[in-house]
Amino acid sequence: MSSKTPPKYILGTFSVGDPHTFPGIGIVHFHTEEDVRGLLDAFYSRGYRDIDTARNYGESEARLGKADVTSQFTVHTKVRSGPPGAHEPAKIKASIEESLDALQSSKVETMFLHTPDRQTPFEDTLKAMNDAFKQGKLKKLGISNYSVAEVQKILDICEQNGYIKPSVYQGQYNAMVRGGEKELFPLLRKNSIAFFGFSPALGGLLSDHVTTSRRWQEDKTIVGKMYVPFYSHSSVQASAASIRATAQKYDISGHAAALRWTAFHSVLDGEFGDGLIFGVSKIEHLHESLDALEAGPLPVELADAISAIYDTVAGNGPPFHI
Repeated sequence: MSSKTPPKYILGTFSVGDPHTFPGIGIVHFHTEEDVRGLLDAFYSRGYRDIDTARNYGESEARLGKADVTSQFTVHTKVRSGPPGAHEPAKIKASIEESLDALQSSKVETMFLHTPDRQTPFEDTLKAMNDAFKQGKLKKLGISNYSVAEVQKILDICEQNGYIKPSVYQGQYNAMVRGGEKELFPLLRKNSIAFFGFSPALGGLLSDHVTTSRRWQEDKTIVGKMYVPFYSHSSVQASAASIRATAQKYDISGHAAALRWTAFHSVLDGEFGDGLIFGVSKIEHLHESLDALEAGPLPVELADAISAIYDTVAGNGPPFHI
């Protein structure tokens, strides 16, 4: 798959915000105006223009807004989601207004439904999103973390009512999380829906700093809890160690190898508008990640080794939806 067009690279801003009002996460690393501006300037200097954020990311939108993010970047954000009833029309409207106020903008490129609200009828939620679209507050409707059946249901509702249809799906995707390849991606391609993948580097599984299973036993963060049940298996850890050894033969870090696999050897394809979302905790990590992505496809031996890690969980890795 290395001859395809690489996806666009999108900076995730989960690590931007106020550490005092976003407790329990432990990954807010850019919080002063100088910090945030420095991060954005570094990303801009490398030629990239897409930013991902969300209402659920604490003060991320507000800090980005203070840095005048929409004057230089294309911004994709998400409505507040999580609790049952979060997607009631009045709450959708309020969340969109809060996002635009925080970002100091009258509109965004994409407004996502972050996670499914299965208590509120999808018809009501989609009408509220369509109303916002007609008011010029979003250019594209995005959906995130929905099952294949729910994506089809959303498409049917939009078709029946003449609502704006989703044109972007955001979900977890990497060498271990490939459950969407069988049914989700064909549905997206059929309906001209791009895919933005987050967690492209396997949650740090191949990092050269993770050489034992300690992290996978003790990581209590929200992100850590997402991965521990799957990545702590001895077979996965053994495969990861073997991949790191193969990567070292080519003087490639494990983290870089994981990123490059997702960009160049997966089903992601820039021809369909696909994107790869990555986050960083330091500006130097931003440059390291972009250096890796700009290095192009992996050696065949290494790419094949990473592809094979999916077999270690027999296709039962972390889900692509909630």
